[in-house]
Amino acid sequence: MSVDQETEPDFSGVTGWEDYPEFDERAARCVASPFKRLIDLFGSAAGLIILAPGLILLGLAIRFQDGGPIFFRQKRTGLHGKSFRIWKFRTMRHLTARQPFEQTKGKYDPRVTRLGRWLRAWSLDELPQLINVLTGDMSLVGPRPHPVELDAVLAPQFSCFALRYSVRPGITGVAQTNGARGPIADLSDMRRRLDFDLRYIRNWSVGGDVLIALATLRSLRSDRSTSR
Repeated sequence: MSVDQETEPDFSGVTGWEDYPEFDERAARCVASPFKRLIDLFGSAAGLIILAPGLILLGLAIRFQDGGPIFFRQKRTGLHGKSFRIWKFRTMRHLTARQPFEQTKGKYDPRVTRLGRWLRAWSLDELPQLINVLTGDMSLVGPRPHPVELDAVLAPQFSCFALRYSVRPGITGVAQTNGARGPIADLSDMRRRLDFDLRYIRNWSVGGDVLIALATLRSLRSDRSTSR
């Protein structure tokens, strides 16, 4: 599976499995694959063990900055549309982190702490999601899970939106390695992300997941170097 996609597919006519039957087979293979699950289990367990000292230090830094909680928990939509609570390092100020969900947030959100901006720049706030991978709510690679409130807004706008729920959501995916990451400013942003997500399901393979993971590491280094 090629990670670098030059053109985006057109899924405008796809409303469900009956319109694109191979999605059913690919999604079932992805969810049931023992190799994918083994990689998820080994990768998440190894990551938590190896990164434990760093995760502890980050947690202490978050606690000491304002005395608030270390983690941010939020309901996200997962496999088959079932909700789960995602683990993230808290990046917002303690009192504002509990404010009602907003669909989009600016790049320089005043609610984000200085440490939080640094964590987001390196995507370190996502590391606790290794716990979600270990428990089976997520995979290392797959469509990114959205807050349930955001999905409630977006789902009616796209007839094929629910197809994203046919596989476990991931920490990273094809959309993220192709620049479709971060806040969703408008429906065109979601359209692009959805196209990449459905392409991932259609072309899923274990080898493709490995390539996406490697591409994610490269893109993080590239994003950081260009932001300096």
